[in-house]
Amino acid sequence: MVSRLEMVLKELNENGNFRASLFSTSAGLVLASQKAEDVDERVIAAMGSLLSDAAYKAAEEMNLSEVQSMKIKYKDDYIICRNIIIEDSNTQFILAVLSVLPDSDDVEKYYDQLLDWAVDNSSSDLEKLSTI
Repeated sequence: MVSRLEMVLKELNENGNFRASLFSTSAGLVLASQKAEDVDERVIAAMGSLLSDAAYKAAEEMNLSEVQSMKIKYKDDYIICRNIIIEDSNTQFILAVLSVLPDSDDVEKYYDQLLDWAVDNSSSDLEKLSTI
């Protein structure tokens, strides 16, 4: 199961030229990752968990709809965290990606499509993990 998640991440990184990608629990436990050597997946998972928690609290306080993703743009870098909610078990996972800042709106849309693909191709394995 984890190796299939890693295969999804490997293809995601290759197609998006991402520095790192990972699946984690909402508490920040890394389930699978693909990354460059200089990247600490535990830090990305912890920060993804923190960002997700803050976004949920903001949505709650401001009566907003369900959080789907969070994007942070830096001068040269870009972080995308996608929430993956398994409805039947009320379990949440996070897909986090670290990349260079996209140089156009089209590239940013392509990144979103890649993340949609990764979520679609990992959902059944994440559902199985949510039952453990």
